[in-house]
Amino acid sequence: MGSGTPPRTKAANQKTACITTQPPIDSAREKDPVPTSPKDSRVSISHTDAAPIARRYSTAIFALALAAKNETAVVADLSTLAAAIADNANLSDALANPTVSNTEKAAVLDGLMGKADGAARRAVATVAENGRASLLPMIAQQLRADLAAHKGEQVATVTSARALSAAVKQQLSQSLAKATGKQVQLTLVEDPAVLGGLLIQLGSLRLDATLAGALTSMREQLLAPNIN
Repeated sequence: MGSGTPPRTKAANQKTACITTQPPIDSAREKDPVPTSPKDSRVSISHTDAAPIARRYSTAIFALALAAKNETAVVADLSTLAAAIADNANLSDALANPTVSNTEKAAVLDGLMGKADGAARRAVATVAENGRASLLPMIAQQLRADLAAHKGEQVATVTSARALSAAVKQQLSQSLAKATGKQVQLTLVEDPAVLGGLLIQLGSLRLDATLAGALTSMREQLLAPNIN
């Protein structure tokens, strides 16, 4: 799978088009194992539970990819698929819809995979059949971090109100590399809510240089009790 949005097959388009959004079913108590055999789960999970479940999947997928010595291709293919999901609100809603069968979700995703690596296709199929298709963007993000760590690099998530220019991205990468002493990969997120500036998350370090952050800090200072 190359860069950009993967090709959509006619069948995938038809399946996605016929899916309607329904409210998810809360299942905070459900425990999800490392992916082994497909199962037909029709429940969704809370955001709090999502991270550790996605971590178990990414750990298993990355271990298998390392063993097959195709970790770069697998991570690239899942990242491209995750980007396609993030760019399509209807698809994102469909994957989170508990009334749509896991088999249908797996078929739609397989149609989007194009000429992806076989291991990547099998991983996506397992995730979807296990009822975790909506976690694919999070799984892909963690896989990128795993790959970076494997290469001795770090991943920084940079959130901005609008797309960054190539010059700004290069400057950020160089500055972060100089500060950490390691190569730094950027994961870019656009969020109009930050208003302006940048929010940088690098491991446990968080730098909030956004306008929204400054306004929040100012508001807190204005509302804080005046102690003499």
